[in-house]
Amino acid sequence: MTNKRKRIKRESYRSEEQNEIMRFIWILIIVIVLVIGIYFFTRIFVTKDLLNKENDTENITSGTINYSNAIIGTMLNKSEEEYYVLLMDSSKPNSVYYTGLANNYSRNENALKIYYVDLSNELNKKYISTTNNITDDLTNFKISTNTLIKVKKGKITNSYSDEKELESVLKYIDPTKNTDEE
Repeated sequence: MTNKRKRIKRESYRSEEQNEIMRFIWILIIVIVLVIGIYFFTRIFVTKDLLNKENDTENITSGTINYSNAIIGTMLNKSEEEYYVLLMDSSKPNSVYYTGLANNYSRNENALKIYYVDLSNELNKKYISTTNNITDDLTNFKISTNTLIKVKKGKITNSYSDEKELESVLKYIDPTKNTDEE
């Protein structure tokens, strides 16, 4: 006796909605595969950074804001009641000397805050002239050389352009020395 098995073909009946859903799923899978393929193609052949491990060692530095720097147009708008503004051209060698004077002065116990204005900055170029016109009206303000300005309540009270004057105003007073002994 031979048992012959008959294969019975089962027909599966699907509704039209089921066929639409199956087509949608296949289209979605094809689109996802294409997008992933384009992504890897771009990373390998266009940007060449997928297989390149040198880019993994890039150093990223965060940006910092230096609140001690100012521009001439905003130098009278600081929050302190009284402060100094040192206007100097940082591209010139003597700017290091003036920065050193200011740093030493700021070590004093009752030192006023010092803001720095770089005259080589493009935003300050319109204020540079051959003569000084130091005024509270910044539309007429002109500067020709390194200058220290004292500001009190948003008004310019003194200005010092001579190197000896700058040295005397920005002198460091050593608290360990007794001034009574001299």
